[in-house]
Amino acid sequence: MAKIKLEDLLNRHLKDGFQSKDVSVDSLGGEITIVKQPLTTIMRIIDGLDESESMSSKFDIFAQLIYQCVPLLHDKKLQEKYECAEPQDIVMKVLDDNMNDLEKLANNILAFYGLDSEKMKDEVKKP
Repeated sequence: MAKIKLEDLLNRHLKDGFQSKDVSVDSLGGEITIVKQPLTTIMRIIDGLDESESMSSKFDIFAQLIYQCVPLLHDKKLQEKYECAEPQDIVMKVLDDNMNDLEKLANNILAFYGLDSEKMKDEVKKP
């Protein structure tokens, strides 16, 4: 691997502003757009991910993460249609409780930050 020099960093293209990607969601029969959020926002959400012992805790964190990063789910009409008590309830309802799609979306979001939910848990468990 080559040693990084000052010129390399100065010439590096900075990614400006808005970053998004479309992710295929089987339960929806199409793609949904996820939008990268500030790292501090994501860190607050995933703080408990490495400590979550139960599946329900892990998937609650995933639902928060997806809600934060999918602007389409913020629509009040959509939340009313699905009778959501809390705004983030829309995630599970729209995905029809499909755990595979929930995890796939969450992992695609974490990939924006160079993370993977399973690798995070493994890294924390290492002595």
